[in-house]
Amino acid sequence: MKIQKPNTSFQIVAHRGLSQKYPENTVEGFKAALMQHIDMLEIDVHFTKDKQLVVIHDDSIDRTSNQKGKVKDFTLEELKQFDFGIRHGETFKNTRISTFSEVLSLFKNYSKTLLIEIKKPEQYPGIEKALLEELDKFQIPSHRVIIQSFDVESVKRMSEYTKKYALGVLISKKQYWYKQPDFENIASFAQFINPNYKLINKKFIKRAHEHHLKVIPYTVNNMKDVKKLIHLGVDGIISDIPDDIFKL
Repeated sequence: MKIQKPNTSFQIVAHRGLSQKYPENTVEGFKAALMQHIDMLEIDVHFTKDKQLVVIHDDSIDRTSNQKGKVKDFTLEELKQFDFGIRHGETFKNTRISTFSEVLSLFKNYSKTLLIEIKKPEQYPGIEKALLEELDKFQIPSHRVIIQSFDVESVKRMSEYTKKYALGVLISKKQYWYKQPDFENIASFAQFINPNYKLINKKFIKRAHEHHLKVIPYTVNNMKDVKKLIHLGVDGIISDIPDDIFKL
């Protein structure tokens, strides 16, 4: 039996689209997710060699395409030649990489929130400003955008560039298994602290909420884990299969 949202403010987030049924981070997967009664769509952005924003999780194309190499070593035109669907089966053969602008063009037709992760910004000087310029170009309402990264300095830079959008810091299990984050510092420039779900306990939630930080853990694909996290008081769930776990 699927889980009901515990309250109206609880956020159900589709991770990379409906990424277990469609090629991840593609327009096809995003469209399928946006047709569901989710609250947020989560995407990942990188820079190409010619400084174009593309939507892909890894900094290489090895895992998700029929070619190999680093995203930053290809131009957008070159990346558009590769197949980003075939690894998900023949049905999705010839699926192309999505640009950030293509995703925004689709997204603006839906009343959801866009959760944008800047991946490895240290590899891409200027990516924060480029992202903000694209959001402005498409006139996406500020209340429908959250920008996050594992890179605290990148999130801080974003907070210095604009106060327009909500910001989040991603918290990895590797870095914080034996210590808790500096909630007070993060709260000085961000509104979300989104950890690996295995880091969540009562103390984490209590300290985050004391500093007015919302907590939306990633990536939760097990119903038992979802129920436990809801009981602990998280503000939402990031999942590859929100349509299988929640009553949407």
